[in-house]
Amino acid sequence: MILNSSRTNYRFQVEQNDAHKGYVFWLYQEFKDWVLTEPKYHNDVNSWKFRTVSHPVLTELANSFYRKGIKVLPNDVNDWIREPISLAVWAMDDGCLMPSGFTFNTQSFTKEENERLRECLAKNFGLTHTSLHKDKNKVRLYIGNASLLKLCGIIQEYILPEFTYKLPNPRRDLSLV
Repeated sequence: MILNSSRTNYRFQVEQNDAHKGYVFWLYQEFKDWVLTEPKYHNDVNSWKFRTVSHPVLTELANSFYRKGIKVLPNDVNDWIREPISLAVWAMDDGCLMPSGFTFNTQSFTKEENERLRECLAKNFGLTHTSLHKDKNKVRLYIGNASLLKLCGIIQEYILPEFTYKLPNPRRDLSLV
């Protein structure tokens, strides 16, 4: 989220490298009523980008996730991450397939906030084999192999082709069979 020049409202910016161009255009279709121009390619950084208009609704959203410049997890996170598509977008944005599970890069949240995310995934999706793994002096959310196939079953139909590398391949990942 980016504050506009008059510092009154926020806008939303999407930027991904050229390999994820399809994702940028998919998000553009989702947000096109809020966007004035189509995504543009930026040679200098090899990426595609678009921005929404500034709007009070986006300011309200930004204020749910940022307090005094610090990223926070909203109290109503269970309402934010309750549909398979929201979990899939989160996986495409911040997820990473690991040799023994799947990691969400949640290092910007506190340990307590990460615990609330674990509870959310258990409550809303039945993903009960989760834990927090250290990443330097922060923690991030980890989905263990016991819940990995369930996660994939939930999000697979929403994952865009350029992100299938984030899903396990049973032929390749024999530990899942």
